[in-house]
Amino acid sequence: MYRRLSLLLAGLLVALLSVSAMAQERIQIVYWTHNHAPSIPVNQQIIDEFMAANPDIEIIFDNAPHSNYEQKLLTAFAGGQGPDIFWAGDWMVPQFLANNIIAPAGEAAFEAYGVSSLEEYMALFAPGSLEAFMADGNVYTAGTSEYNTFSLIYNVDHFEAAGIPLPSTEEPMTWEEFSEIAAALVQTEDGRVSRVGVTWPFNTPIWTVLILEPMIRQLGSEIVDPATGAAQFNTPEMLRVMELLAAWRSVNAIDPAMYTNLLEDFVGERSSMIFGGPWAPAPLADLNPDLNWAVAPLPQFADATDRVTTMYAWAWYINASSSPEKQAAAWRFANALTSKQQLWWDEVGYVQARLGTADNGMDMTEYRAQSDPRLMVIFNDYPYGQFEFRSTAYFEISDILTRAMGRVLGGENPADVLEAAQTAASFVLE
Repeated sequence: MYRRLSLLLAGLLVALLSVSAMAQERIQIVYWTHNHAPSIPVNQQIIDEFMAANPDIEIIFDNAPHSNYEQKLLTAFAGGQGPDIFWAGDWMVPQFLANNIIAPAGEAAFEAYGVSSLEEYMALFAPGSLEAFMADGNVYTAGTSEYNTFSLIYNVDHFEAAGIPLPSTEEPMTWEEFSEIAAALVQTEDGRVSRVGVTWPFNTPIWTVLILEPMIRQLGSEIVDPATGAAQFNTPEMLRVMELLAAWRSVNAIDPAMYTNLLEDFVGERSSMIFGGPWAPAPLADLNPDLNWAVAPLPQFADATDRVTTMYAWAWYINASSSPEKQAAAWRFANALTSKQQLWWDEVGYVQARLGTADNGMDMTEYRAQSDPRLMVIFNDYPYGQFEFRSTAYFEISDILTRAMGRVLGGENPADVLEAAQTAASFVLE
Protein backbone atom coordinates (compact mmCIF):
# COMPACT_ATOMS: atom_id res chain seq x y z
CA MET A 1 0.00 0.00 0.00
CA TYR A 2 2.77 2.39 0.99
CA ARG A 3 4.71 1.50 -2.18
CA ARG A 4 1.67 2.19 -4.38
CA LEU A 5 1.06 5.51 -2.69
CA SER A 6 4.72 6.44 -3.16
CA LEU A 7 4.53 5.57 -6.85
CA LEU A 8 1.33 7.60 -7.25
CA LEU A 9 2.88 10.62 -5.56
CA ALA A 10 5.99 10.25 -7.68
CA GLY A 11 3.86 10.13 -10.82
CA LEU A 12 1.95 13.25 -9.79
CA LEU A 13 5.22 15.03 -9.09
CA VAL A 14 6.55 14.15 -12.53
CA ALA A 15 3.32 15.36 -14.13
CA LEU A 16 3.42 18.63 -12.21
CA LEU A 17 7.05 19.17 -13.14
CA SER A 18 6.21 18.47 -16.81
CA VAL A 19 3.33 20.99 -16.75
CA SER A 20 5.59 23.52 -15.05
CA ALA A 21 8.31 22.97 -17.64
CA MET A 22 5.81 23.37 -20.49
CA ALA A 23 4.52 26.61 -18.95
CA GLN A 24 8.05 27.92 -18.66
CA GLU A 25 8.82 26.97 -22.26
CA ARG A 26 5.66 28.62 -23.62
CA ILE A 27 6.56 31.61 -25.81
CA GLN A 28 4.57 34.77 -25.11
CA ILE A 29 3.85 37.00 -28.12
CA VAL A 30 2.46 40.51 -27.62
CA TYR A 31 0.10 41.57 -30.42
CA TRP A 32 -1.26 45.12 -30.89
CA THR A 33 -3.90 46.59 -33.19
CA HIS A 34 -6.13 49.65 -33.22
CA ASN A 35 -9.64 48.92 -31.95
CA HIS A 36 -11.77 48.87 -35.09
CA ALA A 37 -14.82 47.24 -33.48
CA PRO A 38 -15.63 44.51 -36.08
CA SER A 39 -11.99 43.39 -36.14
CA ILE A 40 -11.72 42.61 -32.42
CA PRO A 41 -13.76 39.36 -32.41
CA VAL A 42 -12.06 38.23 -35.64
CA ASN A 43 -8.63 38.80 -34.13
CA GLN A 44 -9.71 36.93 -31.01
CA GLN A 45 -11.11 34.01 -33.00
CA ILE A 46 -7.85 33.61 -34.94
CA ILE A 47 -5.83 33.93 -31.72
CA ASP A 48 -7.90 31.20 -30.02
CA GLU A 49 -7.59 28.87 -33.00
CA PHE A 50 -3.86 29.51 -33.30
CA MET A 51 -3.13 28.89 -29.60
CA ALA A 52 -5.17 25.68 -29.67
CA ALA A 53 -3.07 24.47 -32.61
CA ASN A 54 0.17 25.83 -31.11
CA PRO A 55 0.13 25.18 -27.35
CA ASP A 56 3.74 26.32 -27.11
CA ILE A 57 2.73 29.92 -28.01
CA GLU A 58 0.62 32.38 -26.02
CA ILE A 59 -0.73 35.49 -27.77
CA ILE A 60 -1.26 38.52 -25.52
CA PHE A 61 -3.65 40.78 -27.43
CA ASP A 62 -4.13 44.50 -26.85
CA ASN A 63 -5.79 47.26 -28.87
CA ALA A 64 -6.06 51.03 -28.61
CA PRO A 65 -8.27 53.78 -30.07
CA HIS A 66 -7.31 54.65 -33.63
CA SER A 67 -6.86 58.33 -32.75
CA ASN A 68 -3.83 57.69 -30.56
CA TYR A 69 -2.74 54.26 -31.71
CA GLU A 70 0.20 55.36 -33.87
CA GLN A 71 1.60 57.57 -31.12
CA LYS A 72 1.21 54.72 -28.62
CA LEU A 73 3.22 52.47 -30.95
CA LEU A 74 6.06 54.94 -31.44
CA THR A 75 6.21 55.74 -27.73
CA ALA A 76 6.36 52.05 -26.85
CA PHE A 77 9.18 51.37 -29.28
CA ALA A 78 11.08 54.43 -28.11
CA GLY A 79 10.94 52.97 -24.60
CA GLY A 80 11.98 49.48 -25.74
CA GLN A 81 8.54 48.03 -25.00
CA GLY A 82 7.12 47.54 -28.48
CA PRO A 83 4.86 44.56 -29.31
CA ASP A 84 6.22 41.48 -31.09
CA ILE A 85 3.67 41.77 -33.91
CA PHE A 86 1.42 44.72 -34.68
CA TRP A 87 -0.75 46.61 -37.15
CA ALA A 88 0.33 49.91 -38.69
CA GLY A 89 -0.21 51.95 -41.84
CA ASP A 90 2.17 51.69 -44.81
CA TRP A 91 3.04 55.39 -44.43
CA MET A 92 4.94 54.56 -41.23
CA VAL A 93 7.44 52.23 -42.93
CA PRO A 94 10.18 54.88 -43.49
CA GLN A 95 10.05 55.84 -39.82
CA PHE A 96 10.10 52.19 -38.76
CA LEU A 97 13.10 51.47 -40.96
CA ALA A 98 14.99 54.55 -39.78
CA ASN A 99 14.62 53.32 -36.20
CA ASN A 100 15.21 49.61 -36.93
CA ILE A 101 11.76 48.70 -35.63
CA ILE A 102 10.56 46.12 -38.17
CA ALA A 103 12.10 42.83 -39.30
CA PRO A 104 12.42 41.76 -42.94
CA ALA A 105 10.91 38.53 -44.22
CA GLY A 106 13.68 35.95 -43.97
CA GLU A 107 14.13 32.28 -43.15
CA ALA A 108 11.69 32.37 -40.21
CA ALA A 109 9.04 33.91 -42.44
CA PHE A 110 9.69 31.47 -45.28
CA GLU A 111 9.36 28.50 -42.93
CA ALA A 112 6.16 29.89 -41.40
CA TYR A 113 4.56 30.53 -44.80
CA GLY A 114 5.77 27.30 -46.40
CA VAL A 115 8.02 28.88 -49.04
CA SER A 116 11.75 28.71 -49.70
CA SER A 117 12.65 32.16 -51.03
CA LEU A 118 11.70 35.83 -51.01
CA GLU A 119 10.37 35.49 -54.55
CA GLU A 120 8.01 32.70 -53.47
CA TYR A 121 6.98 34.73 -50.42
CA MET A 122 6.13 37.77 -52.55
CA ALA A 123 4.18 35.57 -54.97
CA LEU A 124 1.71 34.85 -52.15
CA PHE A 125 0.43 38.43 -52.46
CA ALA A 126 -1.23 40.50 -55.18
CA PRO A 127 1.28 42.04 -57.62
CA GLY A 128 2.43 45.47 -56.41
CA SER A 129 0.77 45.14 -53.00
CA LEU A 130 4.09 44.86 -51.15
CA GLU A 131 5.75 47.80 -52.89
CA ALA A 132 5.30 50.16 -49.96
CA PHE A 133 7.02 47.68 -47.64
CA MET A 134 10.19 47.11 -49.66
CA ALA A 135 13.66 48.55 -49.10
CA ASP A 136 17.11 47.41 -50.17
CA GLY A 137 15.72 44.26 -51.74
CA ASN A 138 13.87 43.17 -48.58
CA VAL A 139 10.17 43.02 -47.68
CA TYR A 140 9.26 44.38 -44.25
CA THR A 141 5.74 43.12 -43.71
CA ALA A 142 3.98 39.89 -42.80
CA GLY A 143 1.10 40.85 -45.09
CA THR A 144 -1.57 43.53 -45.37
CA SER A 145 -4.50 43.50 -42.99
CA GLU A 146 -6.38 46.12 -45.02
CA TYR A 147 -5.58 46.85 -48.68
CA ASN A 148 -7.52 49.75 -50.20
CA THR A 149 -8.10 52.11 -53.05
CA PHE A 150 -10.63 54.95 -53.34
CA SER A 151 -13.40 55.33 -55.88
CA LEU A 152 -16.31 57.76 -56.17
CA ILE A 153 -19.48 56.73 -54.31
CA TYR A 154 -22.59 58.75 -55.17
CA ASN A 155 -26.30 58.99 -54.39
CA VAL A 156 -28.21 57.84 -57.46
CA ASP A 157 -31.44 59.59 -56.44
CA HIS A 158 -29.64 62.94 -56.13
CA PHE A 159 -28.17 62.58 -59.62
CA GLU A 160 -31.51 61.68 -61.15
CA ALA A 161 -33.37 64.48 -59.35
CA ALA A 162 -30.82 66.98 -60.66
CA GLY A 163 -31.06 65.57 -64.20
CA ILE A 164 -27.42 64.46 -64.17
CA PRO A 165 -26.61 61.35 -66.26
CA LEU A 166 -25.19 58.53 -64.17
CA PRO A 167 -21.41 58.18 -64.56
CA SER A 168 -19.76 55.34 -66.41
CA THR A 169 -18.69 52.38 -64.31
CA GLU A 170 -15.65 51.88 -66.54
CA GLU A 171 -14.33 55.23 -67.78
CA PRO A 172 -13.52 57.87 -65.16
CA MET A 173 -15.10 61.28 -65.52
CA THR A 174 -12.74 64.25 -65.51
CA TRP A 175 -12.24 66.45 -62.47
CA GLU A 176 -13.61 69.26 -64.60
CA GLU A 177 -16.85 67.30 -65.12
CA PHE A 178 -16.86 66.37 -61.45
CA SER A 179 -16.69 70.06 -60.52
CA GLU A 180 -19.83 70.84 -62.50
CA ILE A 181 -21.67 67.86 -60.99
CA ALA A 182 -20.64 68.69 -57.43
CA ALA A 183 -21.89 72.25 -57.84
CA ALA A 184 -25.17 71.10 -59.36
CA LEU A 185 -25.87 68.77 -56.43
CA VAL A 186 -25.71 71.49 -53.78
CA GLN A 187 -29.02 72.09 -52.02
CA THR A 188 -30.13 75.03 -49.88
CA GLU A 189 -33.00 75.53 -47.48
CA ASP A 190 -34.04 78.96 -46.22
CA GLY A 191 -30.89 80.44 -47.68
CA ARG A 192 -28.57 77.98 -45.95
CA VAL A 193 -26.70 75.05 -47.48
CA SER A 194 -28.37 71.80 -46.42
CA ARG A 195 -26.47 69.47 -48.73
CA VAL A 196 -23.01 69.66 -50.27
CA GLY A 197 -21.82 67.97 -53.44
CA VAL A 198 -18.96 66.01 -51.88
CA THR A 199 -17.26 65.65 -48.52
CA TRP A 200 -14.37 63.93 -46.74
CA PRO A 201 -12.72 64.23 -43.28
CA PHE A 202 -11.10 67.64 -43.79
CA ASN A 203 -9.15 67.71 -40.52
CA THR A 204 -7.61 64.23 -40.80
CA PRO A 205 -4.13 64.48 -42.38
CA ILE A 206 -4.05 61.00 -43.86
CA TRP A 207 -7.32 61.72 -45.64
CA THR A 208 -5.89 64.94 -47.07
CA VAL A 209 -3.09 62.93 -48.65
CA LEU A 210 -5.39 60.15 -49.85
CA ILE A 211 -7.68 62.64 -51.60
CA LEU A 212 -5.19 65.17 -52.99
CA GLU A 213 -2.11 63.09 -53.80
CA PRO A 214 -3.69 61.14 -56.70
CA MET A 215 -4.79 64.44 -58.22
CA ILE A 216 -1.29 65.89 -57.94
CA ARG A 217 0.22 62.73 -59.42
CA GLN A 218 -2.21 62.74 -62.32
CA LEU A 219 -0.67 66.09 -63.26
CA GLY A 220 2.83 64.62 -63.09
CA SER A 221 4.03 65.93 -59.73
CA GLU A 222 4.51 64.70 -56.15
CA ILE A 223 3.98 66.05 -52.64
CA VAL A 224 7.51 64.91 -51.79
CA ASP A 225 10.19 64.39 -54.45
CA PRO A 226 10.97 60.62 -54.35
CA ALA A 227 14.58 61.26 -55.42
CA THR A 228 15.52 64.04 -53.00
CA GLY A 229 12.92 63.81 -50.24
CA ALA A 230 12.20 67.53 -50.66
CA ALA A 231 8.67 68.89 -50.25
CA GLN A 232 6.95 70.23 -53.37
CA PHE A 233 4.15 72.48 -52.15
CA ASN A 234 4.78 75.47 -54.41
CA THR A 235 4.54 73.68 -57.75
CA PRO A 236 2.11 74.59 -60.55
CA GLU A 237 0.46 71.20 -60.09
CA MET A 238 -0.18 71.70 -56.37
CA LEU A 239 -1.48 75.21 -57.09
CA ARG A 240 -3.87 73.88 -59.71
CA VAL A 241 -5.30 71.34 -57.27
CA MET A 242 -5.72 73.92 -54.50
CA GLU A 243 -7.36 76.38 -56.90
CA LEU A 244 -9.79 73.62 -57.86
CA LEU A 245 -10.67 73.09 -54.18
CA ALA A 246 -11.14 76.84 -53.76
CA ALA A 247 -13.53 76.82 -56.73
CA TRP A 248 -15.53 73.99 -55.18
CA ARG A 249 -15.73 75.87 -51.91
CA SER A 250 -16.84 79.09 -53.62
CA VAL A 251 -20.03 77.38 -54.85
CA ASN A 252 -20.53 75.32 -51.66
CA ALA A 253 -19.74 72.07 -53.47
CA ILE A 254 -17.63 71.35 -50.38
CA ASP A 255 -17.89 72.89 -46.93
CA PRO A 256 -15.80 71.69 -43.99
CA ALA A 257 -18.31 73.26 -41.60
CA MET A 258 -20.96 70.82 -42.85
CA TYR A 259 -18.86 67.76 -42.12
CA THR A 260 -19.62 65.52 -39.13
CA ASN A 261 -19.02 61.89 -40.19
CA LEU A 262 -18.20 60.55 -43.66
CA LEU A 263 -20.72 57.72 -43.95
CA GLU A 264 -23.38 59.25 -41.72
CA ASP A 265 -23.34 62.50 -43.71
CA PHE A 266 -23.74 60.48 -46.92
CA VAL A 267 -26.52 58.27 -45.56
CA GLY A 268 -28.20 61.29 -43.97
CA GLU A 269 -28.17 62.97 -47.42
CA ARG A 270 -26.08 65.91 -46.22
CA SER A 271 -23.65 65.06 -49.02
CA SER A 272 -24.25 63.56 -52.44
CA MET A 273 -20.80 62.05 -53.04
CA ILE A 274 -17.93 60.65 -51.01
CA PHE A 275 -14.66 58.91 -51.77
CA GLY A 276 -14.42 55.43 -50.31
CA GLY A 277 -13.03 51.94 -50.62
CA PRO A 278 -14.27 48.35 -50.38
CA TRP A 279 -14.90 48.84 -46.66
CA ALA A 280 -17.80 51.22 -47.38
CA PRO A 281 -20.67 49.00 -48.64
CA ALA A 282 -21.15 46.99 -45.45
CA PRO A 283 -21.55 49.97 -43.08
CA LEU A 284 -23.67 51.81 -45.65
CA ALA A 285 -26.02 48.83 -45.74
CA ASP A 286 -26.10 48.76 -41.94
CA LEU A 287 -26.87 52.48 -41.73
CA ASN A 288 -29.54 52.45 -44.43
CA PRO A 289 -30.17 49.29 -46.50
CA ASP A 290 -32.54 51.25 -48.76
CA LEU A 291 -30.03 53.95 -49.73
CA ASN A 292 -29.75 54.11 -53.53
CA TRP A 293 -26.05 54.53 -54.21
CA ALA A 294 -23.59 53.53 -56.90
CA VAL A 295 -19.86 53.67 -57.65
CA ALA A 296 -17.83 55.36 -60.39
CA PRO A 297 -14.06 55.25 -61.00
CA LEU A 298 -11.98 57.92 -59.28
CA PRO A 299 -12.03 61.04 -61.53
CA GLN A 300 -8.94 62.01 -63.53
CA PHE A 301 -7.78 65.32 -64.98
CA ALA A 302 -8.53 65.65 -68.68
CA ASP A 303 -4.85 66.28 -69.37
CA ALA A 304 -3.56 63.72 -66.84
CA THR A 305 -0.17 62.26 -67.69
CA ASP A 306 -1.27 58.92 -66.19
CA ARG A 307 -4.40 57.47 -64.67
CA VAL A 308 -3.71 57.41 -60.92
CA THR A 309 -5.87 56.36 -57.98
CA THR A 310 -5.36 56.14 -54.24
CA MET A 311 -3.55 53.21 -52.64
CA TYR A 312 -2.98 52.55 -48.96
CA ALA A 313 -2.72 49.61 -46.60
CA TRP A 314 -2.61 48.65 -42.99
CA ALA A 315 -0.26 45.75 -42.47
CA TRP A 316 1.25 43.33 -39.97
CA TYR A 317 4.85 43.85 -38.90
CA ILE A 318 7.31 41.84 -36.81
CA ASN A 319 9.43 43.55 -34.14
CA ALA A 320 13.09 43.46 -35.19
CA SER A 321 14.18 43.62 -31.53
CA SER A 322 12.21 40.58 -30.41
CA SER A 323 14.22 37.43 -29.75
CA PRO A 324 14.70 34.99 -32.65
CA GLU A 325 12.30 32.57 -30.92
CA LYS A 326 9.61 35.24 -30.59
CA GLN A 327 10.12 36.41 -34.15
CA ALA A 328 9.71 32.87 -35.43
CA ALA A 329 6.51 32.44 -33.40
CA ALA A 330 5.23 35.84 -34.58
CA TRP A 331 5.74 34.90 -38.23
CA ARG A 332 3.80 31.68 -37.63
CA PHE A 333 0.98 33.69 -36.09
CA ALA A 334 1.10 36.19 -38.97
CA ASN A 335 0.66 33.33 -41.42
CA ALA A 336 -2.51 32.37 -39.55
CA LEU A 337 -3.76 35.96 -39.63
CA THR A 338 -3.16 36.46 -43.34
CA SER A 339 -4.57 33.09 -44.40
CA LYS A 340 -8.08 34.03 -43.20
CA GLN A 341 -8.96 36.24 -46.16
CA GLN A 342 -12.60 35.15 -46.30
CA LEU A 343 -13.14 35.64 -42.57
CA TRP A 344 -11.66 39.15 -42.67
CA TRP A 345 -13.94 40.03 -45.58
CA ASP A 346 -17.13 38.42 -44.26
CA GLU A 347 -16.86 39.84 -40.75
CA VAL A 348 -14.87 43.08 -41.13
CA GLY A 349 -15.01 44.10 -44.80
CA TYR A 350 -11.21 44.11 -45.08
CA VAL A 351 -9.58 43.24 -48.38
CA GLN A 352 -6.29 41.44 -47.87
CA ALA A 353 -3.57 41.36 -50.50
CA ARG A 354 -2.72 37.71 -49.87
CA LEU A 355 -3.99 35.62 -52.75
CA GLY A 356 -6.30 32.69 -52.18
CA THR A 357 -9.72 31.19 -52.70
CA ALA A 358 -12.93 31.24 -50.72
CA ASP A 359 -14.43 28.16 -49.10
CA ASN A 360 -16.60 27.66 -52.20
CA GLY A 361 -13.53 27.61 -54.45
CA MET A 362 -14.08 31.08 -55.91
CA ASP A 363 -11.21 33.51 -56.39
CA MET A 364 -11.32 35.95 -53.48
CA THR A 365 -11.91 38.99 -55.71
CA GLU A 366 -14.90 37.28 -57.32
CA TYR A 367 -16.12 36.14 -53.92
CA ARG A 368 -15.97 39.67 -52.52
CA ALA A 369 -17.73 41.13 -55.55
CA GLN A 370 -20.62 38.66 -55.36
CA SER A 371 -21.70 40.26 -52.09
CA ASP A 372 -22.27 43.53 -53.98
CA PRO A 373 -21.65 43.91 -57.74
CA ARG A 374 -20.91 47.62 -57.24
CA LEU A 375 -17.62 46.57 -55.63
CA MET A 376 -16.17 45.60 -59.02
CA VAL A 377 -15.88 49.30 -59.90
CA ILE A 378 -13.71 49.76 -56.82
CA PHE A 379 -11.66 46.65 -57.54
CA ASN A 380 -11.07 47.88 -61.09
CA ASP A 381 -9.46 51.04 -59.65
CA TYR A 382 -6.78 49.01 -57.84
CA PRO A 383 -4.40 48.59 -60.83
CA TYR A 384 -4.00 52.39 -61.02
CA GLY A 385 -3.29 52.83 -57.31
CA GLN A 386 -0.06 54.32 -56.00
CA PHE A 387 0.99 54.24 -52.37
CA GLU A 388 1.44 57.49 -50.46
CA PHE A 389 4.69 59.44 -50.45
CA ARG A 390 7.58 57.99 -48.44
CA SER A 391 9.12 60.17 -45.74
CA THR A 392 10.29 59.86 -42.15
CA ALA A 393 8.47 63.19 -41.69
CA TYR A 394 5.17 61.85 -43.06
CA PHE A 395 3.08 63.11 -40.15
CA GLU A 396 4.58 66.60 -40.23
CA ILE A 397 4.22 66.91 -44.01
CA SER A 398 0.65 65.59 -44.07
CA ASP A 399 -0.26 67.98 -41.25
CA ILE A 400 1.20 70.97 -43.16
CA LEU A 401 -0.78 69.95 -46.25
CA THR A 402 -3.98 69.64 -44.21
CA ARG A 403 -3.54 73.08 -42.66
CA ALA A 404 -2.80 74.55 -46.09
CA MET A 405 -5.98 73.02 -47.49
CA GLY A 406 -7.95 74.42 -44.56
CA ARG A 407 -6.63 77.92 -45.19
CA VAL A 408 -7.50 77.71 -48.89
CA LEU A 409 -11.01 76.49 -48.06
CA GLY A 410 -11.21 79.36 -45.59
CA GLY A 411 -10.81 81.83 -48.46
CA GLU A 412 -7.07 82.62 -48.43
CA ASN A 413 -5.08 83.00 -51.63
CA PRO A 414 -3.85 79.51 -52.70
CA ALA A 415 -0.49 80.74 -54.01
CA ASP A 416 0.31 82.58 -50.79
CA VAL A 417 -0.79 79.64 -48.68
CA LEU A 418 1.38 77.20 -50.62
CA GLU A 419 4.46 79.41 -50.37
CA ALA A 420 4.04 79.45 -46.60
CA ALA A 421 3.48 75.68 -46.61
CA GLN A 422 6.66 75.19 -48.63
CA THR A 423 8.65 77.18 -46.10
CA ALA A 424 7.20 75.18 -43.22
CA ALA A 425 7.83 71.86 -44.95
CA SER A 426 11.40 72.80 -45.88
CA PHE A 427 12.07 73.68 -42.24
CA VAL A 428 10.74 70.29 -41.11
CA LEU A 429 12.85 68.42 -43.65
CA GLU A 430 16.14 70.27 -42.98
